[in-house]
Amino acid sequence: MDRTDPKYAPAAIMARQNTMIAVTVAMTLVGAVAVGLRVFTRAYIVGTMWADDWAMIAALFFAFGYALEVLIEAKSFNAGFSGKDLSPHDMVGLIKVTIAVVVTYKLVLTLAKVSILLFYLRIAVRPSFEKLSRWTLIVVVLFQVVVTFGTIGQCVPIEKAWDLTGTVKGRCINTNIFYRFASIFHIVTDVWILLLPTKLVLSIPRPLKEKLALFGVFGLGFITVTAAGFRLQFLIIFTRSADPFFEIVPIHIWSMVEVHVGILCASAPTLRPLFSRAQRSRTKAVNGHPPDSETRGITTVTSGTIAVAIGATIRGSYRPPVPPKSPSYGGSIESSPTYAHVPSPAYRNNLSPMVVDAAPSRIVRQDKTAFELDLERNRAGDPAPRRLALLKRDENGLFRPEAAYRA
Repeated sequence: MDRTDPKYAPAAIMARQNTMIAVTVAMTLVGAVAVGLRVFTRAYIVGTMWADDWAMIAALFFAFGYALEVLIEAKSFNAGFSGKDLSPHDMVGLIKVTIAVVVTYKLVLTLAKVSILLFYLRIAVRPSFEKLSRWTLIVVVLFQVVVTFGTIGQCVPIEKAWDLTGTVKGRCINTNIFYRFASIFHIVTDVWILLLPTKLVLSIPRPLKEKLALFGVFGLGFITVTAAGFRLQFLIIFTRSADPFFEIVPIHIWSMVEVHVGILCASAPTLRPLFSRAQRSRTKAVNGHPPDSETRGITTVTSGTIAVAIGATIRGSYRPPVPPKSPSYGGSIESSPTYAHVPSPAYRNNLSPMVVDAAPSRIVRQDKTAFELDLERNRAGDPAPRRLALLKRDENGLFRPEAAYRA
């Protein structure tokens, strides 16, 4: 290391460290806002949280942990300084925290991918797309398990990983190859996941403008791939450097960009209801607020809460079909089925609990027409039928009581 190089000047080193801290805080806020808007949209506007939303919440939780680890490296162990300016305590602390950083960073990436793949599985309509998404999910999760155990068990015993004196007996894997392979795997899976729904998007019957907008959202994911590529470049420099403690800063910077841009891109497709005036109006209606004047004429229902409420109303007001009392007037009894001892049907009387009309059972005689049978009942002085409140669909498709009438 050339101590006369301007980049090793104390002011330059502090500027690099401050840049790392600023990027860490800024990108973490970007990820937090993206997930916060996603949760608000799903929980409040749409009214339903799915598995992909919970996976993204978990990714944000560990992203907070990742940011905290980077800040600890910077403030407690002087990350970004040259190894010749660090004490043995700082070096050992940096190595220990870096092991935790690798595990947390990979876990955040994996959870973001899991969230996207769970979303794919939820919207899958083709068996081939569903199968590819499911197998990709399995591979991504299994690889995370391998990376976690490989990072924690890179040395046996683990103390050998931060042994600067060479006195600890044991063995270690080639971490340079291991970390490079893990980074390449994540880049490849990023590209694969972004390209996976291409055929599905092309086949959906939507206007070209909407398809292009959707491709634009997926295209933002390639910013994540670009950031991962820069990180891989600096990772190679880090593993080859004689002063890796100094070269750790750009790795953290590009890792933060990769993680939180990925979270942002994965959450962007879920935010459309947030900017939909019609959806917000329906949400207000469900919560007991009057809808916006611009959307009062909208009757389309997509909210799960509204659908459940309508279903309950319809089921509660359902009136079973009534079997015919007799053949149509003027018809022949031989052309109609025979009804013997047919009880009167059950009606909802004035929206009270279901009651059964107490009219007596009747016997249909085979030798009389329907008109003659009704005439005989009237002459016999049968009591007039009760006044029944019928339920009829209104203009919105809901059942409402009609005025009582005499049958």
